Amino acid sequence: MRIVWYGHACFVIETKGVKILIDPYPDVEDDLIGQIDYILVTHEHSDHYGKTPLLARLRGAKVIGPKTVYLMALSDGITNVQQIEEDEEIEVENGVRIKAIYAEHPSSQYPLGFMIFGDKILYHTGDTYFTPMFKKFRSYNIDVLLVPISGKSTASEREAADIVEVIKPKIVVPMHYGVYSESSVDKFIEELRKRRVWVIIKTLNVGEVFEV
Repeated sequence: MRIVWYGHACFVIETKGVKILIDPYPDVEDDLIGQIDYILVTHEHSDHYGKTPLLARLRGAKVIGPKTVYLMALSDGITNVQQIEEDEEIEVENGVRIKAIYAEHPSSQYPLGFMIFGDKILYHTGDTYFTPMFKKFRSYNIDVLLVPISGKSTASEREAADIVEVIKPKIVVPMHYGVYSESSVDKFIEELRKRRVWVIIKTLNVGEVFEV
């Protein structure tokens, strides 16, 4: 699995030959993003939906998201779009599956996270606070967890550590910071150490490739 962070909550995930873009925010440098097959949008807020219409047209990618995203994409003239609901799982191609996960983000109507099952299991939580619901995902043996740390309408460093503690993934990539809000990756790591949660933290630079 190949992971590239483009800032904020925006990633490109490549697995089994399928390229998936997640949450292309308005200021993302779209020229850096090459060919993609699918665009996953966690919810309707502009810092996640952002350049979805533009990139869907330029790359011929299919858009997948909750009801609000589906309706927004249609109103923006995107016809290659699919609605997905909480707990729904779909297979895209080459055996890659995507599962929609509940997100605790009260300012959104239908917020989701996405679990991607390819040659590894990756979980992008979307914008979320901590919820006890995360405990059930420990049994999934998640390889890579993408978790927000900004504390701006989503988990803070402390709550992100709570999420990691109950899920127990192999690798954690912090996100949702550095573009519209600042937070401390060091503080996030410190919170994990306080709990004696020993997990690999991979802090990415924008455009950096990480292979698992």
